[in-house]
Amino acid sequence: MPAEPKSTEPKPEAPIKNQRVGFIGLGNMGKAMAVNLVKAGFDLTVFDIRSEPLSELAKLGASAARSVAEVAANSDIIQLVVVNDAQLEEVVLGENGVLSTAKPGSIIVIHATVHPKTCQKIAEHAVTKNVGVLDAAVSGGEEGSKAGTLTLMVGGDAKLVESCRPIFEVVGENIFHLGDVGMGEAAKLVNNLMFLNHLHSAYEGLRLGAAAGIDEDKLIELLKVSTGNSWALESWSWFAEMRESYTTGMEGLAEVLFKDLSLALSVGHDLKVPLPSGALTLQMLERILSLSDSSG
Repeated sequence: MPAEPKSTEPKPEAPIKNQRVGFIGLGNMGKAMAVNLVKAGFDLTVFDIRSEPLSELAKLGASAARSVAEVAANSDIIQLVVVNDAQLEEVVLGENGVLSTAKPGSIIVIHATVHPKTCQKIAEHAVTKNVGVLDAAVSGGEEGSKAGTLTLMVGGDAKLVESCRPIFEVVGENIFHLGDVGMGEAAKLVNNLMFLNHLHSAYEGLRLGAAAGIDEDKLIELLKVSTGNSWALESWSWFAEMRESYTTGMEGLAEVLFKDLSLALSVGHDLKVPLPSGALTLQMLERILSLSDSSG
């Protein structure tokens, strides 16, 4: 996808010190990130459509806002952990969205996994109000979010990245600046494409081993020290537990993974890069997640 021209990136009016931080989206990942920020002493304003996480953050010292516009009006840096592209556009570009009240020199940080072009579209609108945009996709799951050990894949102006680094270092352990707006999301989609392909491979291999009569635990132990190893295989038991404990259930997990893999395939289509393994994994995802009969 074409990179956003650097000339359109706004610069903060002055270096941001003692940042007032806004956080929108307190779900599986966002709530733990926000908790870590308020515990680190940041002046934090939060919003979510659910009252429970708002109350929890307020008890820790955050200010609970009544709308996304209120968050933006009271923040120097506005972090977003929403579900998908449509929700991101509504939250930022809607009539009462973030850009309706964001101050010149403030920075929008997109942590959600969305299409790179959506981030670039938001950046084009934001520049007219001298508001900066970074995409800072995260990897590490809910466990990494709670521990503050996420990996952040960041796209956008280097000066904006440095302004946000104190925040990034609270929520993450590994910070990679990968280029202009959208490049962080592109990297996240590459990561998710490879993980899900590896998960598909582990599913097929373990299924074959079971059919041949090999004990699964012994087979996994063998594969972990052999060339068939992968992070997906090493985390097989963790993934099985996550399928059982995911906040919105198996259907919710499937929806998120379908979305992420579909985005990767969409970017591949845009760039004319065939991704046949990813396309097959998408077709097999329900079986991999045990959402449909896997005996055939």
